[in-house]
Amino acid sequence: MVFYCFFLFVIMGVMVLDKMSTFIHCSNVQLSDDSRILPNEYAKKNVFLMVAFLLLFCFSAFRFDVGWDYLAYYDTVKYNIQTNIVGGEEFATILLIELSRSIGIYNLFFVVNSFICLFLIYKTINKYSVDPWLSLLFFLCFPLYFLNSLSVIRFFTALAITFYGFKYIEQKRPIPYIVLVVIAILFHKASLIAFVFYLARYIKLGTFKLVILLASLPVIANLLNGLVLNYLPKYAVYTKETASQEGTKAIVFFLILAFIALLLRKKITDDDEPSRIYLNIFFMGIAIYLMFYAQGTMGHRLSLFGTIYGLLVVPKMISLFNNAIVHFYLKLLFYTLLVAMFLYIINSGAATYIPYRTIFE
Repeated sequence: MVFYCFFLFVIMGVMVLDKMSTFIHCSNVQLSDDSRILPNEYAKKNVFLMVAFLLLFCFSAFRFDVGWDYLAYYDTVKYNIQTNIVGGEEFATILLIELSRSIGIYNLFFVVNSFICLFLIYKTINKYSVDPWLSLLFFLCFPLYFLNSLSVIRFFTALAITFYGFKYIEQKRPIPYIVLVVIAILFHKASLIAFVFYLARYIKLGTFKLVILLASLPVIANLLNGLVLNYLPKYAVYTKETASQEGTKAIVFFLILAFIALLLRKKITDDDEPSRIYLNIFFMGIAIYLMFYAQGTMGHRLSLFGTIYGLLVVPKMISLFNNAIVHFYLKLLFYTLLVAMFLYIINSGAATYIPYRTIFE
């Protein structure tokens, strides 16, 4: 537990150094009437955020037996055990496992997956988040993001690839986006659902219609389940309710965010096309969560392809509060909540995360 507290302290320390550096730089810049350097623009050009992600990469890439699925992956790589990890014809995953096995560096599988995941998430939030540090700490502390990536490894590699593909949705470039999603599918087939997110740029529902749609989704899901049970019973395993409810408590947090986002929707999307699109994708993720909530783990896993955009939505919402004091206390409240969640999950999931060990031990 102490190591995780220290790690979080170091990441937040790097953030403080970045803020101090940005403040000093902007204080020394002489602004003319026709030119302006915004602190956030300067922040995107310095190395502190990159250093923080490099620390996350090292934490993830060089761990040993941290994450509930870690040994399943490790044994598959080292001992050539036939598991569902190699049984799903996800050829990028299989290729990477075979490469790690053939050269005898079994941790290479974890290093490459960690690099792809964290590098692409870094690139995306650095480009689109109005507060990349807030996005980073949200990613680090919220249980379904970074800590979850230590277990569902190939899933998060695929998730990061589709998240990075947002730039092609925003740029109206369907072919590169489709190619990225296909690559993601080669790591994890759940990425198939990301194809629908390209339609997010064309969704222009009013707030009232959106609320009605979200509220009706559990009913629609029950009707769908009834149809499958009656007419396609062999597929009922995918739609019927399950006792496996891993991750489903997070729906409360996401619904609160969605409610606040609905209240601020006009301000979020006014004259900001990327924000309109990623807010739509976030709502699509919530919709998937509600549709498959009764399916337990399946619901939150599939929804992550949309709810990962919370990394962009939350900083945008907080940035709308222009009053400096209100803005400060909102961020302080959110940071406090994140730290509390991080420490709670590490403590409650001690069997999964503690002790933290590296491959060098």
